[in-house]
Amino acid sequence: MSNSLRWVLLGLTLAVNVIASFMFGDTWYGIVVNIISGLIVIGLVVDYLVRGRTR
Repeated sequence: MSNSLRWVLLGLTLAVNVIASFMFGDTWYGIVVNIISGLIVIGLVVDYLVRGRTR
């Protein structure tokens, strides 16, 4: 995965997380969206730390 794609995905998932927080608040749907987008962000950061530094 290229760095530009990684940063675009990171920005999109953070934007989804922020929008879901404002739109849905503490409803179950908002919590699920925040958990999923948070896991995606963590995965992208881990991918960067593991693979990004070796390239």
